[in-house]
Amino acid sequence: MKKPKQLLIITYYWPPSGGAGVQRWLKFVKYLPEYGVEPIVYCPENPSYPILDKYLENEIPEEIKILKQPIFEPYQWASIFSKNKTKKIASGLINIHKQSFTEKLLLYIRGNFFIPDARCLWVKPVFKKLSAYLEDNPVDAIITTGPPHSVNRIGYFLKNKFNLPWIADFQDPWTQVDYYQYFKISSWAHKRHRKMENQVFDNADLITIVSDSW
Repeated sequence: MKKPKQLLIITYYWPPSGGAGVQRWLKFVKYLPEYGVEPIVYCPENPSYPILDKYLENEIPEEIKILKQPIFEPYQWASIFSKNKTKKIASGLINIHKQSFTEKLLLYIRGNFFIPDARCLWVKPVFKKLSAYLEDNPVDAIITTGPPHSVNRIGYFLKNKFNLPWIADFQDPWTQVDYYQYFKISSWAHKRHRKMENQVFDNADLITIVSDSW
């Protein structure tokens, strides 16, 4: 029997996360083995999901290997100021009319100090963990799916180290997403976003996105 291809999928959203985006890669993981591909999923151990759907956990195939590790979650700290506003910002649901001082502050901090996104502090520890894993468990290709776009930053660093085929998947655009402008991003921060975005565009072997117009 032909040995299945090993595919490492790095994602932030995974059951019990709810919403539309998580189901896309959950279904890929469920059906890829039928096409000779063995998926290995990396996701955070302590994520801050704005929407939960525990029923989706029932769709995870029992034989799928899932790697996890704790990460620093700034949205958990931000929720101290306003749990409801933090949840909306994390979901990309931004109030563009009559913003409170708290909303303005959270958006400014998010857009200018957490680049490319609020999960940026997980990039180095995840890169370190997955580098150690890949040294002992080589795979045939890597897929990263964002947002958060820090996931694709992890793919960029793994690509540079291991030179593996890398698919960068975008379920939303990066600097072209419709709510990007509402993060009150400075010109300096915008240049950082664009630099990171172009590093992904220039180094990924394939880029996929969910919409032709995007």
